Amino acid sequence: MRLFITLILSIISFTIFAQGAVIKVVDKRTKEALPFVNVCFESLNSKQKQYAITGSNGTVINPCKDTCIIAISFVGYKTQEDTIAAHISKTYFLENDVFNLDQVVVTATRSRKTLKDAPVITQVITSKDISNRGITNVQDVLAQDIPGLEFQRGGFGSDIKMQGLEAKNILILVDGERMAGESGGNVDYSRLNADNVERIEIVKGAASALYGSQAMGGVINIITKKTKKKWEVNIGGRWAQINEVNYPDLSIDDEKYLSKKNLDLQNLNLNASLGFNLKWISGRTDFAAKNFDGYLLRDKVGIDKEFINIDTTIYDAMNPFPTGINGYKDYSIQQKLNIPIGKRINVELKGSYYNHDEYDFVPDNVYQNFEDYSYGAKFNYEISDKYHLIASYHYDNYQKFDYFEKLDEKEVNYRNIFINPKLIGSAKVGKHQEFTGGMEYLSESLMTGLFAGPEPSEKENTTSILFIQDDINIHKNWNFILGGRMDYHTAFGAHFSPKVSGMYKKKAWAFRANYAKGFRSPTLKELYMDWPIAWFTIKGDENLKPETNNYFSGSVEFTKGFINTSVTAYYNKLQNKIDGVWKNGQTVYQYVNVSESELSGLEFSAQMFILKHFVVSGAYSYLHDKRPQGELVSSASPHSGNIKFAYNIYRKKYRLNVNISGNIIGAKDYQVSETIKYKGQDVEGIYPVHFDAYSIWRIAISQYFFNGINLTLGIDNIFDFTADVVSFNTSTSPGRRAFISMNIKIDQLVKKK
Repeated sequence: MRLFITLILSIISFTIFAQGAVIKVVDKRTKEALPFVNVCFESLNSKQKQYAITGSNGTVINPCKDTCIIAISFVGYKTQEDTIAAHISKTYFLENDVFNLDQVVVTATRSRKTLKDAPVITQVITSKDISNRGITNVQDVLAQDIPGLEFQRGGFGSDIKMQGLEAKNILILVDGERMAGESGGNVDYSRLNADNVERIEIVKGAASALYGSQAMGGVINIITKKTKKKWEVNIGGRWAQINEVNYPDLSIDDEKYLSKKNLDLQNLNLNASLGFNLKWISGRTDFAAKNFDGYLLRDKVGIDKEFINIDTTIYDAMNPFPTGINGYKDYSIQQKLNIPIGKRINVELKGSYYNHDEYDFVPDNVYQNFEDYSYGAKFNYEISDKYHLIASYHYDNYQKFDYFEKLDEKEVNYRNIFINPKLIGSAKVGKHQEFTGGMEYLSESLMTGLFAGPEPSEKENTTSILFIQDDINIHKNWNFILGGRMDYHTAFGAHFSPKVSGMYKKKAWAFRANYAKGFRSPTLKELYMDWPIAWFTIKGDENLKPETNNYFSGSVEFTKGFINTSVTAYYNKLQNKIDGVWKNGQTVYQYVNVSESELSGLEFSAQMFILKHFVVSGAYSYLHDKRPQGELVSSASPHSGNIKFAYNIYRKKYRLNVNISGNIIGAKDYQVSETIKYKGQDVEGIYPVHFDAYSIWRIAISQYFFNGINLTLGIDNIFDFTADVVSFNTSTSPGRRAFISMNIKIDQLVKKK
């Protein structure tokens, strides 16, 4: 009998052993199981990593065959690490990290630091923040979340401003790489697939010491997703109400049928991704397709022009010509492969293709087509626990075409190419110091018809770069970063950009201070442009000097329990800022260097976790903007802010998120010059313009079913605000629009079956 019982117990033990030990993850406060938690198991012997995601019961199988380091991370919770043996079951209790302070970031220092330990204040927007609100474009994400940042859509595309500086002073990166192609200094934001975003890191202020030209106003780094599970398949889509029916009775016999039919597209986004993670290779493929319905905005009132330099007032009746917001249709595909070689070497390969059709309201059967393809490789060598080396190469080719619909032909009119190889190394010296340094080579070429001459021509420049940074932790409470970068530009010679950052932490308080010198080389357009358009000509100047700035900032952050607040003050002194000025009776728009200008401001943000499921957050930005002569440096509003309310419920097979957010833009006052007839002569008159403050509110209700289906219902512009007078300084929203989106994680649903 004893032998029989022993045999039965042995069989049961073997069965349990065969099924694997279980790791369970629960909320420390509520004791509820947490689904969707990322768990990484790294063997201490082989260094091999295995990834898993907890199911609806908050568990994963322990796959370790020897002793492993287990890292457990989940948005909204503090990351937890432990050492665990093979075949051991264990329960882990995660603490709330409502403010994502344990989120690892890389942009501010080009090294891995948690958000709470970054000496340069950094804001992070996670993929969870995006999906909970049903947002499908990066512009809306940034505009709703970043105080002091404004996005404006015009007929030519989108325009961004941050802390008073324009797009040409803000560097947009994707996985740390520059994007080719621009319009008015802005990259093509439609290339950015919000469904493929893991997180967005925003660093305000001069960052030229790490990133060179164009980073004098800040860096926005979009980090894309990587596959952590053995396999995953996601599909999704979003539909929104049409913006405007422009041609309700359009006939195929209409002479302009080809032009008009594309201005009444459905507002529809589709996305899909396929990923896998095996022992010897991992990869991810992302596909996105978007349609956007073009629409017209019309002024509701006329304006009084009270000229302040001449004693006269002119009433301009309501503008009879509407402002067109272009429609478009595009698709993109991105491919990434990750190949580990041994324990310490990793190779990443990537490539992408993008095609975009832009439809304006000129019925000429011609539209613009944009095309981009990029590829790159990264060699990551962990020489030892102290030394690390990364070699990378990035190529990006962006082209614009005129597409003639009746001929079914297209003609290239613009080509912008970036080539950027980099070599970056880091070395830890003792326990409290880490050096990071590297070299880069950046080549840019631009072919366009905007240069002088009857035919499109090509210009190019190159920059050679060396940089170094010293990250010193004098004490557990003190962190200093010293760095500098030398850029040698073929047109302007050498330019050195230093920076100094420091942080002191004491219990719930964190104090940061930062000085950095930034610069921006004139673009090829600003140097060589000679483009007649309508009644005037835009002209560049080969004698332009690079813009430079000295940026100072200080911040105080307080975090305790379920409250996080921060206050940041900054001062930005700019020299040789490049602006356009009207000359020759407004027949020439000439790029010139402005001798000196200043920007300063104050930013405040606060987040509060109320009760069990309710989060309130808000931010306010004040911008002081004056040149010594009295003109404005920027058209950004001096007052702006945002506020968000979030309500969350988590259950085993159901999750609810309700998000209400408001984006507030304060009033604007500035002056406009205009040539008018006064006493029989052409006179340059100046009149003040005022735009009232406004706000755009949004609601999104997201529901997650069976850990694999996400259904979001929402309304953009709840209160149906539209501008009385439409310009580049007002809202271009078409009004209130409802939307619905659904994303399905097929692998999660199959796994449950």
